Amino acid sequence: MRFTTSLFLFVFTFLFVVVNSAHAQINFGKPKEQPPLPNPYTINLPRADVSKAVQEILQSCTIEIDTEKTNVTKGNFVTKSWVFTKGLNTRTDLEYVSNLPAGESRNWLKGRYALEINVLPLDEKRSQLQVIARIQGQMADVVGSKWVESTSNGRVEEEAIRAIAGKILGLDLNPKPNMKRRLMGCEF
Repeated sequence: MRFTTSLFLFVFTFLFVVVNSAHAQINFGKPKEQPPLPNPYTINLPRADVSKAVQEILQSCTIEIDTEKTNVTKGNFVTKSWVFTKGLNTRTDLEYVSNLPAGESRNWLKGRYALEINVLPLDEKRSQLQVIARIQGQMADVVGSKWVESTSNGRVEEEAIRAIAGKILGLDLNPKPNMKRRLMGCEF
């Protein structure tokens, strides 16, 4: 009788431990998302090194730079506008990266954005990487088409900071594992 009771308690305890540990391993919800990186993002490198790396990234991806607005010595880079969407999904793509003007139920033809990348010095050994996106949507009008400014919701800036800082630091800063770094359609 004692043997059966102790065996029963052992089996019951064993099953209790196994079930609790198995339950802890099962994830019924979505995996936790990584919080967004701060904008500006602090990098432990001097401004000259970060500026040189940003210039190399832009050149390797053949991203056109607006030479009138860019000042490499001060760490200011402004890209030319890049069309990232056109056709039927334009409205959806624009809503994903920006907050479209309220009450706009127009025919959106294209979406484009330009990046302003600033490397700000903190001290001799640290600098900050700041990214600002200027997003526009082209809409059909009675007399033709025109570009309309739209405020960014931060997704484009987040992707650019993760790509540039990850490349400079040699780290994988992507929110999902095994994602490639992307900057204006260029994967590296």
